[in-house]
Amino acid sequence: MTLSLRIRTLAILAVASATVSSLQVISIGAEPSIASAVACSDGIDNDSDGAKDFPNDGGCEAALDENEGPGIYADRDPKNHPETIFPPITISVTDGREFAEPQEVLHYDITVSNPTNIDRAIALRAMIPAELTLEAATDNPVIDARSILWPEVLVAAGESQTFGLAARIAGGTPDLQPIRVRAYAGEALGTDTTSIYRGVVPAAFGITASDGIGMAVPGEELDYTIVISNQETKLATEVDVHAALPQYTEFVAADEGGSWTGKSIYWTGLTVSPKGERTLHVRLRIRSDAPLGTSIQFVASTKGHQGIDRTDIGTESDTKPKEVRGSQVVLRKSADRTEVRPGETVRYTVYLRNTTGGDIRNVRIEDRLDQRYMRMVSADAGALQGDRIVWTLPLLAAGQSWEAIYTVSIAENTPHGETLQNVVSVSGEGMEDISLTQRVITNHINVVRRMPPTGAPLLDLIFLTMSALAAAAPVALRRKAF
Repeated sequence: MTLSLRIRTLAILAVASATVSSLQVISIGAEPSIASAVACSDGIDNDSDGAKDFPNDGGCEAALDENEGPGIYADRDPKNHPETIFPPITISVTDGREFAEPQEVLHYDITVSNPTNIDRAIALRAMIPAELTLEAATDNPVIDARSILWPEVLVAAGESQTFGLAARIAGGTPDLQPIRVRAYAGEALGTDTTSIYRGVVPAAFGITASDGIGMAVPGEELDYTIVISNQETKLATEVDVHAALPQYTEFVAADEGGSWTGKSIYWTGLTVSPKGERTLHVRLRIRSDAPLGTSIQFVASTKGHQGIDRTDIGTESDTKPKEVRGSQVVLRKSADRTEVRPGETVRYTVYLRNTTGGDIRNVRIEDRLDQRYMRMVSADAGALQGDRIVWTLPLLAAGQSWEAIYTVSIAENTPHGETLQNVVSVSGEGMEDISLTQRVITNHINVVRRMPPTGAPLLDLIFLTMSALAAAAPVALRRKAF
């Protein structure tokens, strides 16, 4: 009996010992399997972004990140690798463009911001599409085909860091193709999209038209100013403008090469500077048979956009009272264009009217030129003194006006985009109480070198026509009160 008990006890202990040994073997073997099983340490590109494992893969925040992408680590050894939840960061990507053309170089700013009070060390990655070829990048990243990696970026609490990329668009990229550049770090993602379009899109244009008055009389001449704006960051070429002759008016003149066809005024092949404007002028005369109470509606259009002005016909005009009332002297300065090419000439008109109610003596009008690029060609009774054209009047009686026209040429070496500024000022006895802003006028002319037409193919012309018909034409309508 005792021997039997002893044998059973030894058998139980042997089984228990074998079980413990088996468990120990399993436990020892399980420890390395935790590290080898997770995605960010398996040596495989699981998310197909061209990078393997931490820290090279921007989707890996640690070697034990099982997802190899955004997310919190799921499987880990909680004792040796406790989970850490980091505060969020933000990423923005922009090239400052909505549209671009093939062969252009896009300059991207990638900004990483840390809005919390904890410093962050991250791996930042940018991915460029097949339509772009990388030309340069700041801060010495690791470049692998279309992947650009900054492996160790330290963003201090509450601060931001900006990294730059320059990439060229492939020559054969079709119109309307979206170019997307993404940047990410952990869960933060930034994206920029720029669409391909040859030339300046119609939506980038705007147009206004105004004669500056609300009421005129039969026989009066109306001076219209047409302003075409270009909101794109590139030069607009081959811009056409059309203005129809309103009822009860006669054509008098148009500047900037405007052509009179008998019913309308046309400008063809104009250029408009990037983020700039082009100004045109038209002079019309109200016919003597124009009925009182009717309106002169002037319409100018370009690229599907319209600028509209209405002037009512009455027994009095807005222009005459505005010129004579008040105690300020009237000084005006105008040019026959707002943009000029090197080698061309600009004609300026200076106008002065004495509305002070008293005589002004020893009047001196000075117009200062930018002599780096401007040279006087002719001036009405004006004398060139240094960098100024000077006119002198012994007397300008109350209500009397004076006008002078002069012409300058623009130097051939004037750089594209240069803004030429000239300032006209007036002084004299009897003007002591007139403010400086009423006695000094500044004029600006933009220099543009003509670029060749882009030569849009038939598909582009069809797209432009459909865009113009589909979009509701923005209208700048200015109503005048009596």
